Amino acid sequence: MMFDVRQPGVTGLGYALLRPRSKGKERSLSRLAFAKMNPIEPGPTSPQTRCGMPTTARDHRLLLAPGVADPVSLERLFADYDEAVPEHQRLLAAVLTLPFVRGEPLHDQFDKVTTWAMLHLARARQLTSLAVLHAPGDQLAAEAPHAHIVVLSRIHNACGWAQLHPDLAESEHGAWAERWLDFCEAWRRRPEA
Repeated sequence: MMFDVRQPGVTGLGYALLRPRSKGKERSLSRLAFAKMNPIEPGPTSPQTRCGMPTTARDHRLLLAPGVADPVSLERLFADYDEAVPEHQRLLAAVLTLPFVRGEPLHDQFDKVTTWAMLHLARARQLTSLAVLHAPGDQLAAEAPHAHIVVLSRIHNACGWAQLHPDLAESEHGAWAERWLDFCEAWRRRPEA
């Protein structure tokens, strides 16, 4: 179960946390990633990732922390992460939800999201994440396009999974929103090449 931990008055992005256990049920990163990769139920003719995972999302990108080896597949990476969860671990992942501006090209906005994730999550914090683009209009829905960034909560390095990152605490929604809005402003002002 995702816990929405948005702070009152904070806008710009949504913030939720996934706990390993809640209400007597086990949770997993694998199930969360599959759900984000498939905003509608995949069928036999649904597209697949290069590694064979079905996906009905418009686009996705895995953003690995520096020094981490290329995974065999998304499914294997997430299964390995789930298998490494110790009993006392209290957080599996955070999910940042970034709304898109209607009428702007989705690829431009998704590039902005993945660039921000690479700089602020992978490079600055050694956190691996999965960015997923949802375009509800593809299914004739009126909801605005948006991206989710599923952030694995443990620092990731060449040796494997390390400690939980302190910046993924319940109280950090405002700080993440401020980082995102500052980046959006810098992105808007960037010089054209």
